Amino acid sequence: MNTAITAIHYCVPRQRLTHDELIERFGAQHMESILKMSGIRERRIVAPGETAADLAYWAARRLLDERQIDPASVDLLIFASQTGDYQVPATACVLHERLGLSQNCAAFDIGMGCSSYPYSLSVAHSMLVAGVARKALVLVAEALTPCIHPQDRALAPLFGDGAAATLLEPADGPGGFLGFLLGTDGSGYRSIIMPASGARMPRSAETRIEQTDETGIVRTQEHLHMDGPAVFFFSVQHIPKMIRLALERFQCTLDDVDLVLLHQANKTMVDQIYRVLKVPPEKRFYWMEELGNTSGTSTAILLAEAARQGKLQPGMRVLLAAFGNGLSWGVTAFEWSERTAVIQAPIEPGTANE
Repeated sequence: MNTAITAIHYCVPRQRLTHDELIERFGAQHMESILKMSGIRERRIVAPGETAADLAYWAARRLLDERQIDPASVDLLIFASQTGDYQVPATACVLHERLGLSQNCAAFDIGMGCSSYPYSLSVAHSMLVAGVARKALVLVAEALTPCIHPQDRALAPLFGDGAAATLLEPADGPGGFLGFLLGTDGSGYRSIIMPASGARMPRSAETRIEQTDETGIVRTQEHLHMDGPAVFFFSVQHIPKMIRLALERFQCTLDDVDLVLLHQANKTMVDQIYRVLKVPPEKRFYWMEELGNTSGTSTAILLAEAARQGKLQPGMRVLLAAFGNGLSWGVTAFEWSERTAVIQAPIEPGTANE
C-alpha cells in the first residue's frame, strides 16, 4: 500500500512588512543588496497575539470545510513547528481541541524547522502504511518573525510567517510517494539557533541585553541567530549531493521529474542549487517574493501554490527538498494524484483567536 496527498491548503497572515518599510529601517543601499540576493520584496508577518497555531488552524479548518471532511474521520494530527503555543503541552493537542477532532485521533508535535515538511510527510506516510491511522492531517506552521530582533538587518528582511495543511490518505492506485531521504549533520546545530529559548540557557535579564556585531546586526540571546555564510555553504555544497542520492534510491532521474521544489530560503541559494543540478527553467518554481522565507512551511506553501497556479497535473512527478537548521535535510518524490484537491479559498486567516 502507498499513500497520497489528497488535499492541501495554506494560510499566511494579513499583516505585511514591505520593502519600503525596511528601507526606512535599514537604508536603501542595504535593502537593494538584500533584494538582489534574496528575491524577497515583501513578507507576511503575524500580528501581536497571533501565533503559528492560529495560522495552522485556519489552513486546516478551510481544508476540512471545503472537502466536507468529518473531523471525526481524522485519526492522526501532526503539528510541525518550532514556534508552538506552549512548551507544555504539545500544540497539536491544542489544535486537536480547536478543530473538534475525535478522541481516537493521535496528536503530536514534530520540533523541526526548515526541513519539517518532508520529515512530517514521512512520519504520516509510515503510520498510514503501518495501519496505525487511515487519514492524516499534517500541519506545518512557523511564526519566526517575533523571534527576530527588529534591528537585525540580516534576518528581518528575509523571514515571513505561514502555515499549510496537508491531508494524506491510503492510495492503492496511481499517485503516491516514491520514497524519502532524511538526514542530519548535528555538528552544525549552532548555525541557526535561539540560544536562550529552552533549558540549556534560561532567560534572564542578561539574555535580554542587546548586542551589536561588527556588521551592524542587533540582537539578544533570546532572538534568532544565523550564521548566513555557513548555512549558504552547507546548502549549495551538500543539498545537490543529497538530491542525487535520493533520486538514485527512488530509482529515477531528473528526466523523470516534472517539477523540482526547493526550500525558499533565498533566490540566490535556490538558483545555485538548480544550476548545480542542471534543472531546466520549466521545472523550477519560486514563491518567496511576496511571502519571504517561511522556514519549515515554505515547501508546503510552494507545493500548494504550484498546484493553485496549474503547474501540477495528475500523473506529474514532484521532487521536493527542504533543508536548514539542525543542520538537517529531507527529500521526497511523489506522483501528483488525480484525487488531490487544492483549496482555492482566500489565503488569509480569520480572526486570530476565533
